[in-house]
Amino acid sequence: ITLKESKDIAGTVLDTAVATGLSTDEATKLFGTFMQIGNLTSDQAENLIESTAQLAAQKGVAPKAVLQDMAASAEEIASFTKDGGENIAEAAVQARQMGLSLSTTAKIAEGLLDFESSITNEIEASVLIGRQLNFQRARQLALEGDIAGATKNIVDQVGSEAEFNKLNLIQRQSLAKSIGVSVSEMAKLVAATDKL
Repeated sequence: ITLKESKDIAGTVLDTAVATGLSTDEATKLFGTFMQIGNLTSDQAENLIESTAQLAAQKGVAPKAVLQDMAASAEEIASFTKDGGENIAEAAVQARQMGLSLSTTAKIAEGLLDFESSITNEIEASVLIGRQLNFQRARQLALEGDIAGATKNIVDQVGSEAEFNKLNLIQRQSLAKSIGVSVSEMAKLVAATDKL
């Protein structure tokens, strides 16, 4: 970029950092990620950051926490961004609603795409919990880059918090393994079913 463009971007980054409560380093990292990986202009990156903060506020999630999570998730953004990054913004807000990070929900999506292991673990969990799981739609959504949709599809199937609490240790471990998370992360997912 030209010297003039970099001066303009510096002012925009500083304004965005002040408006969202991010440090200038975090805002710079977020702008850089969206501009280099997401192939957005500085104006598009600014709009995406601000709309993400507004979406988080509407959903009752701390905007600063969502944006900090996104600033630390360049790999996930590179892997799953599509259509201007709105899918990543939605996934980051959804992850925070459930008390998880974007990297955790991206890990779920990546685990679903390890087809052989994922299907094996899904069948094993279905047998152990006595209820049929079908993550095929979640796999399709993950493949399309829709982390939020894949996560919601899984949450809809795993059952309520009361049902999860009735499971024994082996059943809980198998259910968590079926989507590639720890038991504690699984408990957070299940506890958040009413929030989604």
